[in-house]
Amino acid sequence: MPASTARPAGGTRPTRIMIIDDHEISRAACRALLRTEGMDVVADMAAGDQAIEAAAALRPDVVIVDVSPSAGAGFSMARRLRALSDPPGVVLTSSAEPAQFGGRLEGHSFVAKAGLCANAIREAAAQGVLTRPPRSGDGRPGTLLPGSPAI
Repeated sequence: MPASTARPAGGTRPTRIMIIDDHEISRAACRALLRTEGMDVVADMAAGDQAIEAAAALRPDVVIVDVSPSAGAGFSMARRLRALSDPPGVVLTSSAEPAQFGGRLEGHSFVAKAGLCANAIREAAAQGVLTRPPRSGDGRPGTLLPGSPAI
């Protein structure tokens, strides 16, 4: 899938996003919306080993992972992404309300699918704490976790 070439005003590098969702229509809608809003969607795919391999190779800034209150695949993907040697930020999303997950959100940022947009992703990241330093020279932010003061 070709990457978006959209650049926000001012010439700053757009946030590199990867989408993991088992529903093609959801991936397509999210991809189109985020590209329209200036984000660089570098990949979108269903959950599985190929998604983890793609994240390791493409090194997105943020991976949006679809989760369900009744299934564990999305949570497993989030844990595997966080275990990469150079992990991306992980934002969980779902059609379900956050309260339906109880404690399963595991410290990840969460944005409901109905509210998923570039600003919501930026806000989720801004509410986090840096858990690894940015790579020198590439301008990529560190991994952010929710609930901590903005950097």
